[in-house]
Amino acid sequence: MSSTNNSALFCDLVGTLVKMDGRRQLPLGPNGQVKIELMPRVRETLAPMADNLIFVVTNQADIKRGRLTMAQVECALRELNSTLGGILRDHRICPHEEKDACPCRKPRAAMITELAAIYQIDLKASTMVGDQATDAEAARNAGVGRFIYAHEFFGWNHLSSTR
Repeated sequence: MSSTNNSALFCDLVGTLVKMDGRRQLPLGPNGQVKIELMPRVRETLAPMADNLIFVVTNQADIKRGRLTMAQVECALRELNSTLGGILRDHRICPHEEKDACPCRKPRAAMITELAAIYQIDLKASTMVGDQATDAEAARNAGVGRFIYAHEFFGWNHLSSTR
């Protein structure tokens, strides 16, 4: 990696930044579009970091399965970024299933390392936030210096159980 001191925050999407449905998927509204609803304390936690490099890396196998289209997920990410005040710098979406063994699907590292190469990110100085072990493993595989589970990062441990 280059000698730059560009650190970044890499975030998972579903269950980390936005709520999921009962099947751990992006929920769909009545119009068939992805329904974006922030998880608790996401806006408040990320707002002071607006000057930092913040990225979303998300597995979306429902694209391959035909439940979603890439355009729907891209639109949802634009809506999320707008809701957050335009603080997300970029994102990567893996549309594959685990059986495809593609290099981008978490827990593999390609989504993270691609963004790091484009933006000259020092991965060892960076952080990843996610809600699953596959997110933690992806961070390790990419060489990200620190992984924090979403419930700790956003302070959900201190909230009531009504999420």
